Amino acid sequence: MEELNDFRRRIEKHFPRLTKSEQKIGSFLLSSYDQAVFLSAADIARELDVSEATIVRFARTIGYDSFPQLRRALQHIYRARTTPATRLQHKLADLKTGEGHILAKVVDMELQYLAEVPHSVSPAEFDHAVKIILKGRRVFVFGIGPARILAELVFLRLTRFGITTLRLNESGRDLLDKLLLLKSDDALLATGFHRVTGELVAVLDRARKVGCKTVLLTDTLRAHFQDKVAVTLAARRGPVSTFHSLIVPMAILNALILAVAMERPAESLGSLKRMEELRAEYGLDNLGKVNSA
Repeated sequence: MEELNDFRRRIEKHFPRLTKSEQKIGSFLLSSYDQAVFLSAADIARELDVSEATIVRFARTIGYDSFPQLRRALQHIYRARTTPATRLQHKLADLKTGEGHILAKVVDMELQYLAEVPHSVSPAEFDHAVKIILKGRRVFVFGIGPARILAELVFLRLTRFGITTLRLNESGRDLLDKLLLLKSDDALLATGFHRVTGELVAVLDRARKVGCKTVLLTDTLRAHFQDKVAVTLAARRGPVSTFHSLIVPMAILNALILAVAMERPAESLGSLKRMEELRAEYGLDNLGKVNSA
């Protein structure tokens, strides 16, 4: 199968004979293959302001039978370069360059990504997500793998605000038991990054079939699931091929949680006060340990 360097050489070989529009496509695919892998020919055409026919012609010009065949080649490259080991390897190589302590470098990197959040998530998209959660009779929160931490955060906060919240953090068949509970008047907040997992597909597809409104927090999967969710919140965390933290998605979720509390302050504060009263009543102030009298 084709590797990234092979793909680059293929485009470079044909580049002088390409039209200006086709050269634009080639440059985009080389610089943003990790984004293009999730886009259709129509999506790329809109992104680059060219015709869909030009995308198809480009694929054939550089030696593919069709655009789908070109995209399959990109998908192979994407999978090969986005394993946990390769992402960590790329990040360690980046951190070795330049001067400065690793702590300062990582903090600076996170600050740069955080600064992009207001540009990747519009106020309208964010407000729409808040309304979906507020209107849900119950809120289901999906997150597996590293994203399980995000699901746990939302579950804990919303539960303490008095909102009935259920976690969807199982894998395989165990996930289906809870999916059976999902109804049209519920709300779903799903998190998924980089990989299209069977669990994510099942959760979003089930929600669509029962008529449950869905908010998807993701980085590169917007185009793949845009027809299955009500709103997508884009958590851009830098190039796909490098190691990522959860700082950006966690910041977006913290803002979402606080926005929900602001819309129902009396209920949220009342629920927190009742929890404090229960802690005092049963002496469970410290991590479940009963205080001695």
